[in-house]
This record gives sequence, structure tokens and C-alpha cells, in this order.
Amino acid sequence: MSDKESVNLRIEQGLKDTVANVAINLEGDSRPSDLSKTARKLILIGLGARQANIEPDIVGPLGVIPRPFAEISFGGEKVTMGTQLRAETLEELQAAFETKKHPAAREALRLGLIIVQSDNLKMEGPLGGPRPFANINVEEHVVGEEARQALHEIKAALDI
Repeated sequence: MSDKESVNLRIEQGLKDTVANVAINLEGDSRPSDLSKTARKLILIGLGARQANIEPDIVGPLGVIPRPFAEISFGGEKVTMGTQLRAETLEELQAAFETKKHPAAREALRLGLIIVQSDNLKMEGPLGGPRPFANINVEEHVVGEEARQALHEIKAALDI
């Protein structure tokens, strides 16, 4: 019996497309199995960042906007994308993001993607301001060996 659980995430098409671009560089294709592997790694990175209290600095015209008031949207209709996560990872996600497993995995995926693609994403705040990622060496601070390994692997594949 596998210790992994299938998790189907309802995400924006733009988020799935961005994951697909990373998957092409990382796995060589964007088949569902490649998307699943890439999403798992991005979720681990997002989880490790949350556990280390690393969040993007979201800046509006009046300064930094607290994360609950500034949501990052990738655009497009809602689509489904699946991945497999260990039961322990799901428990850690729920504790770190203080929500159920699906929303926690979705938020970790977004955060992981922002970390590895921050230079390539056009992000705007609610009032039109830029959303730069915090100036911090994420690789040094992200929690968990699996998360650091995934971050290193993706950065190498993306040549960043």
C-alpha cells in the first residue's frame, strides 16, 4: 500500500499553465504525471517557506499590504490538477496554513511557484502596485531537506 494520497486541486488555468512551463523545464514535458511531480515539489517548497515564515512582500501605493488582504491571482477559469502527497506532508500543510488539506496544498503551490518564478511573474496588488518577493535567500531559510532539494532542482532546471 502506498503512503501517498492523491490530492486534486481546483486552481486557475494561469496557475496550471505556469506549473506546466516549470514542468517542461524540469521533467521534459507537461503530461499529467509531469505536472503532478512538479506540483508536488512546488508544494514542498511552499510548505518549507511557510514553516520558515517566508512570505512575499506585497507592496501597494501606501506600503506593504498584509497577505490576507492581498491575494495573488494567476487568472483564468478554474481547472483541476492532481498530485500525490505523503500523509505527513498533508498534516504539515494543514498545520502550517491552518486550513483543510486542499486549500493548504493550493496555497503552498502558489507560494512555491512565486518563489521559483518571482522574476518571471507579473504580480500586481489590489490597487495596482508591484508585488516583489522579499529580498531573502530563500534557499538558506526554507525549512525541510526535501523542500531545499526541490528548490535547488527546480532552480537548476530553470537556470536561475
